[in-house]
Amino acid sequence: MKKIISMLVAVAIVAVSQVATAQNKKFKFVKIARDTKKEVKKLEKEGWTNLPGDMPIGQQLNNAWAKEGEVDEEGLPKWVVATGESVAEFQSVAEMNALELAKLRLVSLLESQMRSVVETEQGNNRIDPQTAASISKTMEVATNKVSKKLSRVMPIVKLQKTVKGKNIQIQVKIAYNYALARKAILDEMKLEMQNETEEMRNKYESFLNPELYKQGEIKNSAGENSK
Repeated sequence: MKKIISMLVAVAIVAVSQVATAQNKKFKFVKIARDTKKEVKKLEKEGWTNLPGDMPIGQQLNNAWAKEGEVDEEGLPKWVVATGESVAEFQSVAEMNALELAKLRLVSLLESQMRSVVETEQGNNRIDPQTAASISKTMEVATNKVSKKLSRVMPIVKLQKTVKGKNIQIQVKIAYNYALARKAILDEMKLEMQNETEEMRNKYESFLNPELYKQGEIKNSAGENSK
């Protein structure tokens, strides 16, 4: 009996300790730049606030813009970011819809950049118009599928404000590894290609190489409403 009581006491102590640790958890704050402070004032004037428990707006923007500027070892964007907004009666619904819109904008941005490479290849007479159109269509289908199952999405900004009485408007900015997002689209394109003829699959082959899409202008932000 004494052993059981001792075990229960030990469990209770651990639980209390974990709660205390969670309550004492603090964000790592950095100095806010002057431009960021101006943006914060603008957003606050529009009625935006951070969600309860989240970082202040200035810290969120600082972190988001720093991530947006990160590059990989080749000097290419490391993250692709996108913003989505939604209004609903309940915060959870608005946040979910805003997140889905941001994901769609994120992959659509990549699709646009990848399609421009296909158009360049067509303009340089490396592929015929019919093949270019087929690749672009496959890319569009793949993009729509990827947006619905994109995982490990990182929300880097979440803001809210009350609109139209009691409705809640949520703005979410997400970040996703650029290379992984592009790979997800290319992998989905490979699945779509399985129904194509061998001749068409051979024409597609070079367009499934991620190295091809490192040319031209590479944008890494979409749906920007808070910058």
